[in-house]
Amino acid sequence: MDANGTRFHLLLGRDDWAQCSVGGTKLRELWETHSPPRKESSALAFNDERAVLSLGTRLFKFIAAPKDTRPDLSNRRGAGRDRYGNWYWIDETGLKIRVRSSGSRQVSDFWSPAIGSRCAKQTRLGDFQPVEPAPQPASLPLSGLAVTEDHYLVIGVLQPAGLLIFDLHTGGEPTQLLWPNEVDFKPFDMAARPGGGVWILDRERDCYWGLDRHFNLIDSGLPDLDVGPEPATDFKPLAVSGGPPPTERRTFPRSIPLDLASPLQAIDPIAIEALPDGTVLILDRDPDPKQRFSKVYRYDLSQRIGEISTEAVQPLSDTEQESEFRLVGYDIAFLPKHVADGIAVPDRLYVAADDGNQTYVFNLSQLAQRVGLEWQPVPEFLPMRLFGGKGLVTAGTEVYYDFSESWIPVVAQRRPRYEDQATLATPPNAFDGVEPDCVWHRLLLDACIPPETKVEIWSRAANELFDLELTPWSREPTLQLRGDGSELPFLPRKRTLDEREHGDGTWELLFQRARGRFLQLQLSLSGNERTTPHLRALRAYFPRFSYLKHYLPSVYREDEQSASFLERFLANLEGIYTSLEDKIAAVQVLFDTRSAPPETLAWLAQWFGIVFDPSWDEPTQRMLIRHAMEFFQYRGTIHGLKTALHLALDPCADENIFNLPSRSTRDGIRIVEQYLTRRTPGIVFGDTSEQAGPRRVSLTSRWVPAQGGTNLSTRYTDFINSRSSTPQAATAFPLNAPGDPTEQARWAEFARATLGFVPSFGPAGELGQWQTFLRGRDGQDVEKFSLPRDWPTSDQARKDWQDFLTSSQTSSANIVRVLWQEFLARRYHRIRALNQGYGTNWPSFESVALFDTLPPDGAPLADWYQFESVVLQMQRTAHRFTVLLPVPLALVFSPEEHLRRLDLCRRIIDLEKPAHTVFDVRFYWAMFRLGEARLGLDTIMDQGSRAPQLLPKLILGEGFVGQSYLGAPVPEEASDRYILGRDPLGDPRKERRR
Repeated sequence: MDANGTRFHLLLGRDDWAQCSVGGTKLRELWETHSPPRKESSALAFNDERAVLSLGTRLFKFIAAPKDTRPDLSNRRGAGRDRYGNWYWIDETGLKIRVRSSGSRQVSDFWSPAIGSRCAKQTRLGDFQPVEPAPQPASLPLSGLAVTEDHYLVIGVLQPAGLLIFDLHTGGEPTQLLWPNEVDFKPFDMAARPGGGVWILDRERDCYWGLDRHFNLIDSGLPDLDVGPEPATDFKPLAVSGGPPPTERRTFPRSIPLDLASPLQAIDPIAIEALPDGTVLILDRDPDPKQRFSKVYRYDLSQRIGEISTEAVQPLSDTEQESEFRLVGYDIAFLPKHVADGIAVPDRLYVAADDGNQTYVFNLSQLAQRVGLEWQPVPEFLPMRLFGGKGLVTAGTEVYYDFSESWIPVVAQRRPRYEDQATLATPPNAFDGVEPDCVWHRLLLDACIPPETKVEIWSRAANELFDLELTPWSREPTLQLRGDGSELPFLPRKRTLDEREHGDGTWELLFQRARGRFLQLQLSLSGNERTTPHLRALRAYFPRFSYLKHYLPSVYREDEQSASFLERFLANLEGIYTSLEDKIAAVQVLFDTRSAPPETLAWLAQWFGIVFDPSWDEPTQRMLIRHAMEFFQYRGTIHGLKTALHLALDPCADENIFNLPSRSTRDGIRIVEQYLTRRTPGIVFGDTSEQAGPRRVSLTSRWVPAQGGTNLSTRYTDFINSRSSTPQAATAFPLNAPGDPTEQARWAEFARATLGFVPSFGPAGELGQWQTFLRGRDGQDVEKFSLPRDWPTSDQARKDWQDFLTSSQTSSANIVRVLWQEFLARRYHRIRALNQGYGTNWPSFESVALFDTLPPDGAPLADWYQFESVVLQMQRTAHRFTVLLPVPLALVFSPEEHLRRLDLCRRIIDLEKPAHTVFDVRFYWAMFRLGEARLGLDTIMDQGSRAPQLLPKLILGEGFVGQSYLGAPVPEEASDRYILGRDPLGDPRKERRR
């Protein structure tokens, strides 16, 4: 309903358009599957992928040359492709297997009896050898080939009847699986079963076999085949008294026969394809040359549950070719549903014609219901050039055919063909105006009407349904393309100039004489057989809001003819103004993230100063705008940084990322502030290289200020004497490092073990600057002068100290002294309290000097220890943090994506972090690791290890040994076989189940 109270009826989607009729028959009935197909069903077509109605499509038929050679079924020996892109097929002689390598693009012999014999029986000089050379192995006639899902290559053998099974992971000689002599087995075609194993079609016996993933025969549900008595064995059960000794007989499962629908109908099965639910499709070829179509049967073991005919494609042929059109199948290929270029493609069956020039495709339905099978022909032109006849092969999401000794995909060519015209009528009761003599306002059609096509609208209206059938049709004006897009506020976007030139947009007309409660429309679509109109939605507005009736005096309505013209003239202006009024009335939808159109999200984000990342999808953008206030509330904090990273990195970010985490919440993203890791930061970050080994110094051996400075000096003297052959006298512990490198190393070792830190409180730079200041003032030797421990008593000394403090305010060596003074001011608050604790007479905190020797016992010593161990250590790591990101499994073997995420994280953190901070980004392997446990920030158990999955791929000439890896990942399902580079050599070979 618009701002003036005008409503509309809508036709949208297949179900609505299917209620319309063509020639008195509803489209729903015409679109249903009929046998035989009805020609009228193709007058109009509905495209489910694009949700548009168009003229019926026509199939482009390839006209073969007069001397064109058809492929022969003897060429159908079997072909397949493995997961790495290598193609395998049986050669023309039927005795060798050929392979086309995906790496070198070269074709070579993969296996033959002669090659296999030489590989299996290699000899060297000096070894024992037979006197006579071994006879040349007999050739094995091959027929049928398939590559299973678990990477086995299965080849059918005609004599002796059986299979050759190649393990494509392990390599080596094939395993030969023989059928009993009493069982007739002649494979013709094979298809890989979902989950492993194969289906094998026996063309001569009209049956098929099933083998599971362990290559055990699948029971068909029929009585087993007796293959004779069991061979004699050494041990048997005792004989029953009075009877013969018991014997057991072996049985062999029967094949699955193809039950005929009619005893008069001959069947010649030539192709088999596997469906995802365990059923199979079998292509039947009638040898009668008069038969123009083939049939495809669906079997569930021995039960036939469906039948379809290629005759379904006949309505898509041209009228002049309809009587001559034929589609006899040569081979079939099943392609499961998938997504291609963002479009969902349903289950499809490809049928290659026996002339070898064209492939036809059908959409399959009701695969999940084992009550039948339906298919709809797809009007795509799929030509094949110089088809070699080996067959159609499904590989990945495409279907391939052989071209010489290469394989090319079946690709649809752009050859559109359509009906020239069609007319449909809406149901009589579809458009109800509710009130008698309702004046129908206007018609809007969302459609693409290209040049050389047109859509004509006819209408009739009446107050009663029985009168509607007798009312003549009235031609409405020509549709006009709206320049500002749809009339619905904010929903559709404006069409580009190129789209408007192709007629894509919203088309509009004003009803001229449609007056009555019930309205019926007739739409006539026409084209040039190469293009067609595409109709998406139809909206019929009612009743008309009359400017003449509501806003003009009654004198303008006295003359009926002039009033009708003026009302219709003003209705054109009403359509423009009502669109503006609708947008004003519905402007609230722009401010709600649940209803705002996608193109307005960036505009809403600008209100908060947000610029969306191009990789964010629409739900993520809406969620960020909805929680913008919470996001900016915590911007610059750890929670804010984590929220921004979750928005950028999580594949499915939800509302919970904006909630404050609780203590029990586990988060893969870790942000570690370095001041919390001042002792052993590398351990927290997963890098144990900074720690030579676990700390073995007990806390009971640490010195504390309560023990006094004398105790510390005594420990230091004992430590030095234990490292030196010459005993030294008692030495006070110095706060500055000794000048000798050996003594400096011992001093640092003692400080780490006893204090837990290396002192830097009284740096030599501060003392040196003080001595340089005095030397420059009076020129005397002042090397013996130290920093003052109290306020100087003489006037000259006080003046010198004040001048030094003033001159060194901007010096880099002044940083530690300023931190020391601020520390004392925060602790004592008043200078009187400091002087009482220290026994000094400092006039202010700004005049307090550093300690260049060990402070006296009591408060000075305790303050020095805390300042060194806490304040200075935190100052060195302040305003620095590290972001640790987990590595998803998908990035293990994708270095490019790994680097992209790293660069994205750095850009996000640089925008969201506080300006004065410095950060680093690292990745960690977020899985359980033996040998390392993160119990806390400063704890470690044993040494850590590197994750090899974080290493990039080795590139020749660019990588380094130890910093990259070589080789493709091993498939998970290959655990029951040996893989080069994974399994240790010398282990006994694992048994495969058969």
